[in-house]
Amino acid sequence: MAPSLSHAFDGQLDFTGSITDVTCTINGKPAGPNNRTTVDLGRVDPVIFTAVGTKSPAVPFSLVLGGGTACKDKTKASISFDTGSANIDPVTGNLILQGSSAAQGVQIEVSDNGNSATGKIALNQAQAAPQVATITGNTATLTYSAAYVQTAPAVTAGAGNSFIRYTMAYY
Repeated sequence: MAPSLSHAFDGQLDFTGSITDVTCTINGKPAGPNNRTTVDLGRVDPVIFTAVGTKSPAVPFSLVLGGGTACKDKTKASISFDTGSANIDPVTGNLILQGSSAAQGVQIEVSDNGNSATGKIALNQAQAAPQVATITGNTATLTYSAAYVQTAPAVTAGAGNSFIRYTMAYY
């Protein structure tokens, strides 16, 4: 007697990707791991932090897309941050300061600051409505800001450095 056959799904393969001929530069450099933008938050005196939630002055920064005709007009662009980064505080969604001499009691808060988008970006989760820029004249700009934010009752002096990786999406 032959065994009877039964069918059940044991899993699923999801294939994702995109087919695009858009090749914009970001801040004048080709996209890739060597494309780094430095945002200088300046020297901040710890005395400005008086309570949890106190922030330093926000510093605006931009990601400027360009590169001539390869950066195609009418294409929309947005970024998604690496939500799985070890540099992100899973509770606050802010960037944790890095290094052995890092300041304590503060983190870096990143916010949308342009293209009709404002407010804190919780880096520990995908943005429901990320900032979107439309390429016009072979260029577009995504604008953000960053500030130190007090996260503990006391702040101690030290280095205020961190980083976050992102992926640019064109559609």
